[in-house]
Amino acid sequence: MDDGISRVAVFGTGQMAPGIALVVALAGCQTTLIGRSQESLARGTAGFDSAAAFLLKHEVITGEEAQAARERLHLTTDVRDVGPADLAIEAIIESLPIKQQLFKELDATFPAPMIIASSTSALRISDIAALVRHPERTVTTHFWNPPHLMPLVDVMKGEKTSDETVQRVRSFLARCGKAPVVGLKDVAGQIGNRLFQAVIREAMYMVQEGIASAEDVDAAVRNGFGLRFPVYGPLVHMDAVGLDLALSVQTTTLPHLYNGAEPVAMLKDMVARGMLGVKSGTGFFDWSKRDIEQVRRERDLFLVERLKATRRSTKAMTD
Repeated sequence: MDDGISRVAVFGTGQMAPGIALVVALAGCQTTLIGRSQESLARGTAGFDSAAAFLLKHEVITGEEAQAARERLHLTTDVRDVGPADLAIEAIIESLPIKQQLFKELDATFPAPMIIASSTSALRISDIAALVRHPERTVTTHFWNPPHLMPLVDVMKGEKTSDETVQRVRSFLARCGKAPVVGLKDVAGQIGNRLFQAVIREAMYMVQEGIASAEDVDAAVRNGFGLRFPVYGPLVHMDAVGLDLALSVQTTTLPHLYNGAEPVAMLKDMVARGMLGVKSGTGFFDWSKRDIEQVRRERDLFLVERLKATRRSTKAMTD
């Protein structure tokens, strides 16, 4: 379908917004990045340029495409400068009251059919849109970090979101080269993050209970089921091995998994003691002996090669 989206406003200048802005600018959209100050806009622009340079270096985009995307980028600190955008995506702080106020302002300032979307990691779009008068045009578009490399976007339909809004957003994201998935019920954590949090919860529990070290838990994910997930999801796996076997394994294993409704005690204790991971120097690992930037470089190199392979495969199927 024709999604009718050619002008996009992206709110935020932190981890996610610059990459999201690059994605939509590369798709040919006039893109406005909105920050709180000139300093934050400078950081956002640097993030945009860095992500574009990475894609250019690894031959995902051409120099002409990078330049054209940069020319489509506009910067402002004034919401009123957004103008008649077709889509607004907020990627600001993960605070429900702050997101609610922004949605309320956008809803009051800009008329339909502009779609108002949130890239929240966990909040429900129905709650974020609780103060707006036109919730039918609100939707979750949860991009994954780093957004210029990760294909997945969780599209969550709110309790009052229209089917047309969901269809337009899904079509637009596909045009941007993303792999959107749609949640038909508005639940906290969307689709991908609920699955991810289930893995994290059990991973932390196993370390807490002394079942395995943090190093071996991470290694089990990286070298085991995580390695085949790009082509072999969990439900395909169950069908492949047989649902009778899957039932047998579940019957044996599930009673012994951690199913608490709150974070494990170990995590609460670590945070209380100031063990916050990279930002404090220690968490599950000692970051005085590890280089997080090197880890991120390895992650991004893996992701960009995966992105290129996917594009080659798609091109081969369409030629």
